[in-house]
Amino acid sequence: MLEHISNTIVWRGNVAVSEVRCTAGVLAEIAELALSGYRRYPWGGVEIGGVLFGKNDSGAVRICSMRPAECEHHYGPSFELSAKDCEAFGNLLTLAESDAELAGLTPVGWFQSASRRDLGLSDSARAFFHRFFPDPRQVAMLIVRSKRDPLSVAFFVHGSQGAVELHSPAQEFTLESLRQRQETPSAPE
Repeated sequence: MLEHISNTIVWRGNVAVSEVRCTAGVLAEIAELALSGYRRYPWGGVEIGGVLFGKNDSGAVRICSMRPAECEHHYGPSFELSAKDCEAFGNLLTLAESDAELAGLTPVGWFQSASRRDLGLSDSARAFFHRFFPDPRQVAMLIVRSKRDPLSVAFFVHGSQGAVELHSPAQEFTLESLRQRQETPSAPE
């Protein structure tokens, strides 16, 4: 179920993470990165990814910021990290601890864009999720992009048996709708 609270978008699930909240501003930032990666090359560009920062509150994940991750695309246009990329990703997580803009926030998950793929995480993405974000209160955000269709955004979580599961149905957004929501004044939560 999707809910809009001023400029915050809420996905409700029925697993260990009861809901995921993300500001339209952060989602718009990620969407712009995903679309810029898509437009990079005529065949659909490269996939991008990064870290989601926020808070875990009583089974809810609140996403407040993000940092993009570097990917040399050693294995092609997919966001599949090489050993060098994984080392840089670990450094990104470590450096975030001293980033004043992220004070009071922790890594609550990661995001990845994808194109021309079913709405699901690849085997390498699932392994990446387990390696860097093993806490059952952390999430994986998948943004599926294309030239004509709106962005589809879905969240995945660690299930009770450790398998990666879809948190809630994907929702669709256009970049313009996210920008408009970003400008909407925020009501207290």
